[in-house]
Amino acid sequence: MRFFLEIVLIIVVIWQCIIIRNYQLEIGQLCAELNLLLENPRGLLLLRTNSKALQKLILSINTYLQILYQKKTEFQIMKTELHEMMINLSHDLKTPLTTLSGYVQLLHIRYHENHNNYQSIETILEKLQAKAEQTNRMIMQFLDIAKIESGDMEIEFSQIDLGRLCKEIAMEYYDILEINGFDVDLHIEAKPLLTNSDKNAVACILHNLIDNALKYGIDGKYFGLTVRETKQHILIEVEDHGQGIAEDEQLYIFERNYRGKAARQQTNNGSGLGLAICHKLSEKLQAELSVNSLPKIKTVFSLLLEKS
Repeated sequence: MRFFLEIVLIIVVIWQCIIIRNYQLEIGQLCAELNLLLENPRGLLLLRTNSKALQKLILSINTYLQILYQKKTEFQIMKTELHEMMINLSHDLKTPLTTLSGYVQLLHIRYHENHNNYQSIETILEKLQAKAEQTNRMIMQFLDIAKIESGDMEIEFSQIDLGRLCKEIAMEYYDILEINGFDVDLHIEAKPLLTNSDKNAVACILHNLIDNALKYGIDGKYFGLTVRETKQHILIEVEDHGQGIAEDEQLYIFERNYRGKAARQQTNNGSGLGLAICHKLSEKLQAELSVNSLPKIKTVFSLLLEKS
């Protein structure tokens, strides 16, 4: 009996040694595969094994690798977009800064030619101011989208009256609309139109949408602003009758640095960030931003926010 038990014990020990040896071989293969993936980070870990524990480990490693590859791809996309943004920003700023420098030199020449030539000097100063404001808007838009994407822009929700806010912002554009001969059509309900949102973010969206309407709707000489409530939402619509946006471009109009045909035809077409800022802010506000355009007939940007 004792001899039989010793034989059984020896068999068990040998069996355990075989299992441990197999584990060592499979773990060695696993390490070798991982080293290959570190040198060439593509694909997943493939190792045939009957061990349930190793199967779970391989599954976990492959899940991690998939996440790692996804993050790496997102990083490369972000890196490429950032590089393109910096190139575009450098190009966009180069033109107005060169123009500013030219105006300063011209101002210096005119002043020394005739100290009393106030009309000519005043004209140059007005152009200098307009170009400086354009350059400042480009820089601020770049900073805004950088803050949004980095998460540094804080969104503070509070109850605001969208009707009152839209009236205040529309009044800021009264002079420029009148000077450029726009027909202005405002439809803002008189009663309070309350929503729980961030006032500064909504104002930023409206400013960008109105700037866009004035810039690309100049040919149509029409500006419309509608603020009304539906059953569950408050709808803001900014309308112009300018060149419009082709149907195939409307899918991309909110992408960063994307410029439609109308924008590409203009010499001073801005940073290409305005609508991207609007889209990203609307997402943070849990609002819906959309566009509907019939070229050379009308273009309507709509912002939909939930009622309080």
